[in-house]
Amino acid sequence: MFRVCHVLASVGEKGGLEKNVIELANRQAALGHEVSAVADETMRSHFSKEVRFVPHPMSAGRLNPLNRAALQKRILSTRAQIVHAHANKAGSLVRSIRKGLGRMKRVATVQNIKRSAAPFRDYDAVITASAQVRDSLGGIPATVIWNSIEPPPAGTRDAALATGPPFLDGDEPVFCTVGRLVPAKGMDLLLEAVARVPGFKLWVVGEGLQRKELESIIEKHELGERVWMAGHRDDAVGLMGCAALFIVASRNEGGPYTLAEALHMRVPCLSTKVGFAPEFLPEELLMQTHSVDELERGLRLAMDEPERVRELSAPSFELVAKEVTLDAMTRKVLRVYETITA
Repeated sequence: MFRVCHVLASVGEKGGLEKNVIELANRQAALGHEVSAVADETMRSHFSKEVRFVPHPMSAGRLNPLNRAALQKRILSTRAQIVHAHANKAGSLVRSIRKGLGRMKRVATVQNIKRSAAPFRDYDAVITASAQVRDSLGGIPATVIWNSIEPPPAGTRDAALATGPPFLDGDEPVFCTVGRLVPAKGMDLLLEAVARVPGFKLWVVGEGLQRKELESIIEKHELGERVWMAGHRDDAVGLMGCAALFIVASRNEGGPYTLAEALHMRVPCLSTKVGFAPEFLPEELLMQTHSVDELERGLRLAMDEPERVRELSAPSFELVAKEVTLDAMTRKVLRVYETITA
């Protein structure tokens, strides 16, 4: 059994990164490992009672020497064998105090492509969420471990269907995209492509600062009868399961979690070449980023050859069901720990 201290620098939010760390720590503790989490007080409620929570104010600057000294003291108080830092800020902080951590082994997990790999040098092991992220680290050796997405519970699709989402009673197929309405997600590019390819409806599930811009595109192309701006939905995964196709149009992306969720729901998918999408989907279902023309090409394939798209997606359904689970991720992370402590 391992004594592990996770370091998470997020403050007050629980997005994909935070969910991944919390689920990993909770699962390790449930397996009998001695697990601590050094994180901001705002994150305490997300960790299980089996995880020893050590609060540290993560809003303090990473260059502040007092902040570093306090963080070092809190990590040492856990008496861990392994300190596991998650993402850029935590990676940078733990690296900066590495000499004060004694014989603790250091692991860093990197979720997104980095312009600079400096925060992740001098670690005993580095884990990345995708091969693209690994390849962005400038030659630092890293193990690719996909983030976990637990299969949605039975009834997820039916519960969403019961809310009466629009367009399902028509003759045209319904496609779906899910994500924050921000430029990184490429929703604006997707709507421009939708305007070029008739014959289907689109659900845009999510909320964000780009909503007005997206509504302007809908108005410009007279897409009001084809596009449902659903806003934030707690049943987003269920809505994915109701759709004939799921689309990732992102310009850049660490996961994307939504792709794995859609594949867990056994929904055919198209994606731009972001995150782990090239590892999950065959080349025919991938599109170049930043390109309306490429999104148009993908949409036309889905309209002209829907059965082929489903056939091409079938191996992806099986891959995700087997390898993109909490148990699979936890097992692979523990294997990394075994390697560096052997």
